[in-house]
Amino acid sequence: MKKSLLLVTLVCLLGQPLAYAQKTEDSAMSQPLPVSALLGETLSYNISFLWFKKIARGEISLRVGEQPGTYLATLKASTRGVAAFFTRNRVETYTTLMEEGPDGLLRPLSQVSDTRKGKGDSVRHRISTYTFDFANRQVIYHKTINGEERSRKVLQISEGQKVYDFLTAFYNLRLHRLGSIKPGKNIKLTAFSRKGPKEIVVCPVFEEEQKSLEIPQDLLLCKVLLDPEVFRTQTRDVYVGFDERLRPLRAVVKNVIGLGDVRGELTNIVEPSLLR
Repeated sequence: MKKSLLLVTLVCLLGQPLAYAQKTEDSAMSQPLPVSALLGETLSYNISFLWFKKIARGEISLRVGEQPGTYLATLKASTRGVAAFFTRNRVETYTTLMEEGPDGLLRPLSQVSDTRKGKGDSVRHRISTYTFDFANRQVIYHKTINGEERSRKVLQISEGQKVYDFLTAFYNLRLHRLGSIKPGKNIKLTAFSRKGPKEIVVCPVFEEEQKSLEIPQDLLLCKVLLDPEVFRTQTRDVYVGFDERLRPLRAVVKNVIGLGDVRGELTNIVEPSLLR
């Protein structure tokens, strides 16, 4: 099942809805927020595809990092029930250590993708790490399988280029640090894969398209364009529906290889204030 189980949880997190941005453009809600506004929040999701319902669960959270001025975002997904048997108890975890850069935007210091499946002697443990060296304008990619190095690359960051990963993009958007989405205005962000820089685009979705996707009209919908290679999809299209508080409630990932459309639904929220 590869990365598809984590995919819905992840893509639920990218974007800022058109309608809500329009309604609050002149209000305090559209002003940049401190990171503390989301520290301690946890969002949990059920993940389904084809005729299989709730085959996996996902969770994202934001905590304070070990070093002063750093923050740790964790995104985790695991299969359950029959799906756990067929996927060999697959667990996928993304962890991004981030800080506020000179421009006030969150930027990644390191991003780790950890995939584990199997039990006992049959465990296969794959770790991919991106380390961001902004002083030298480099991204160091490193991959291991069961502790054995399989790949290492040094990728270049262009001078003046702002760089994100999925989790820093998500939290910058939720903190209103990248502006609102308006008709005719898309947000374009640079992320890195092992092949170099790739573009994330967040676009407004109009009413007719929302109806065709059968996403409730009371949700605020946007489309996120992602690099197909990252999550093994056949297209770039991901649709995300938000509630009035900018919490992603639904997602539809189009054309995941071998699975078709994969859907995610928010099931539980731990508010930031409850953990302070």
